[in-house]
Amino acid sequence: MEQKMAEMMEEERTKMTYDQAAEFIRQYIETAGKKQSQVAQELGISPGALSSFLSGTYKAPHTIIIRIEDLAAINTQKNVAPTAPAFKDTSISKTVSQAIRYSHLQGKISVVYGDAGVGKTVAYRNYLENNTLAIGITISPTYASITGVNELIAEQLGVRERVARKQTAEIINKLRGSGRVLIIDEAQHLNARALDHLRCISDESGIGICFIGNHQVYRKLLGSQEADFAQMFSRLGMRKQVLVGNISKNDVQTVFGEMVPEQDAIEILYRICRTNYGLRGAVNVFINTAAVFEQITASGLTKMMREMNIG
Repeated sequence: MEQKMAEMMEEERTKMTYDQAAEFIRQYIETAGKKQSQVAQELGISPGALSSFLSGTYKAPHTIIIRIEDLAAINTQKNVAPTAPAFKDTSISKTVSQAIRYSHLQGKISVVYGDAGVGKTVAYRNYLENNTLAIGITISPTYASITGVNELIAEQLGVRERVARKQTAEIINKLRGSGRVLIIDEAQHLNARALDHLRCISDESGIGICFIGNHQVYRKLLGSQEADFAQMFSRLGMRKQVLVGNISKNDVQTVFGEMVPEQDAIEILYRICRTNYGLRGAVNVFINTAAVFEQITASGLTKMMREMNIG
């Protein structure tokens, strides 16, 4: 009896009708480009339950409608929330793209290394978006080994083999003569054996590889030119260092200029870029300022910097 009462109260709380909720989910799947199973996971229900709901056969639709209302509310908030500036081609992004393009066209190994927050990852993702033959993987400590690297590449190539040697062979076969390039972000996490494994993949498949990371990745590749790294170091065709000091005022104007009319405000963002916070720090200050103040002004940016303990 108590459970029945609770269900009735829950049903009364719903604001959407079944038709509205079902239509929202169908549109959300289409516009977000997500699979139905992914949306089910967001809702915290099984794919089968969502399928039954959309077909009109779910026995307690109000329990799912409440979840859909929450998803719709969050989606609305995301749509109106301030966002980072759209990608703009800066001197840093051009340097990153140059290294990737070199590896892509020449089938050689390159490395882009330097300070955090200067825009390396944003540039790499932009290359991926605009080049269908580019493959990108991001290394975390969990994937620092040969096994981890193979798993990430296999996922990108649709390789289903799980036996290590056979998996490597299939990866190489898929890459050989493919005209692809492999971009590895956060490459500083790779261990020595994984780095050498990637060199072998490059050698045997003929594709280029671009490593992107902090100063540590270059130190690993350099390796004092010891035996473990000599093969890799000798194959480095292009080495590009990018630092916060490389970010120019023109870069800042390119990124923020359309949204920040005041030159005093541009100057503040430029100063942030030249600190250890880099361009990423400037973007974060910009987003938070936009969320709090009606306009992006030097005064507003300064206040937000104080709030964020940036200075």
